[in-house]
Amino acid sequence: MVKLSKMEVVLLKKWFFSIVTIVVVMFVSINLYTKFKMNTVREKVLQNYPEITKIDTVNSIGQWGEWFSEYALVVEINGNNYRVWTFENGKITGKELLN
Repeated sequence: MVKLSKMEVVLLKKWFFSIVTIVVVMFVSINLYTKFKMNTVREKVLQNYPEITKIDTVNSIGQWGEWFSEYALVVEINGNNYRVWTFENGKITGKELLN
């Protein structure tokens, strides 16, 4: 069994703490970025289409690294629920009535 000096233990603890901190910061920043993008799409759709009274869900269809992100939303229009598809600009590219 290898015996570590106090200096080596301190350095290992600092290294471990640094790695954990980097991972946590990356996780939080990715989640905040994703929430920001979803809220931006939600706002743009509501600005472009005032007939939409409520947006239930926003989901991203694309994967990481794609040039254009596509989103699927479940919205309420005149009391009916629809699934709509849009890009980041908020323009609806397709619409489907849900039962």
